[in-house]
Amino acid sequence: MLLRPLYLCGMERFWKMLKWSLLALVGYVLIILLYGTFTDWQPTGTEELSPVHESTTAPELIQDSVVSLLSWNVGYGGIGAEDFFFYNKGDFFWTELGTVRMSRERVEANVAGQTGVLTAIPSDLYLYQEVDTAARRSHYTNQLAAAIDAKPAYEAHYAPNFQSQRVPLPIFQPWDHYGYVHGGLISLARYRTKLAERIQLPGEFPWPTKLFQLDRCALRQVFSTAWGKDLVVYNVHLSAYDKGGNIRRQQMDKVRELVLKDYEAGAYVVVGGDWNQLPPGFNWFSLNPTVQSVELPKAIAHDFMPPGWKWAYDPGTATVRESDKPFDGHTNRLSLIDFFLVSPNLRIMEARGIDNGFTYSDHQPVTVKLMFLR
Repeated sequence: MLLRPLYLCGMERFWKMLKWSLLALVGYVLIILLYGTFTDWQPTGTEELSPVHESTTAPELIQDSVVSLLSWNVGYGGIGAEDFFFYNKGDFFWTELGTVRMSRERVEANVAGQTGVLTAIPSDLYLYQEVDTAARRSHYTNQLAAAIDAKPAYEAHYAPNFQSQRVPLPIFQPWDHYGYVHGGLISLARYRTKLAERIQLPGEFPWPTKLFQLDRCALRQVFSTAWGKDLVVYNVHLSAYDKGGNIRRQQMDKVRELVLKDYEAGAYVVVGGDWNQLPPGFNWFSLNPTVQSVELPKAIAHDFMPPGWKWAYDPGTATVRESDKPFDGHTNRLSLIDFFLVSPNLRIMEARGIDNGFTYSDHQPVTVKLMFLR
């Protein structure tokens, strides 16, 4: 007679514990979403930028017939060859303990290597993406300050594109969340900037994903030349994790609108950065000859730009690797998503990828030399 009541009491306790556990889980998720909604950064329009570092020696006019640029997604210093990104493993809810971010020593080594590249490879302009000014993921290392220290004679501009008080990933590891992030794009220029702007790009993920995603922008700079025309340079980092490509298409349409307007006004125009898609006509299998079947990455259409516009890249050098595990040189798939768009009044003298074995980032630098056509 006593067995049944004891059994029932046990079941009642179980269901009561389950109910309160589910309520606690729902409450936890609601708190995350409410906090994210009320603290969501929502930049709009165009904002004029002041230099974060001025140079007393930077000339006001470009007088050389050739200009050089280097573009690099530096991966916030957290994804060198020995590192990986937990999110790209699909670990949205839970990941191996201690792997949400790499160690402080690894981040400092990666950032030191990146500044070493700045000093070792001469260029008139450096366009960097995924640069942290203060973020838990990179142990609050100010990578903007490190870049400025590496090139003190260069003028520096910064356009934020990721500001979150707390990125709550992995969701069920609240003690080890990705956390606070402030980062964006930086451009270092050997010349004095006539105008610098942060231009918000269209397109966003649905709520609540958009609360914890980057707010993509273009960093636009205008430089004067000695022969009266302006050089307009854009630094971009277009959307990733955009499976259907709809958000990226909106951003591409906006970039096209901007550059055509500049070109029609008589300017030389260059766009460099991480496009998160292949350039038109690029053979992805040339970098992955042993892959037999795959859903190919999205590519820019051949007719996206009017005749005369050119895409500058080095087809023999990968610019990005799969980052769901450390780089081993054999099993990581490679791709080419970092390159330049060049207006018809510029001639491409050289486009080169810098193969450094993905030592300091999951991306590799790309450089271009352009001649002004007068």
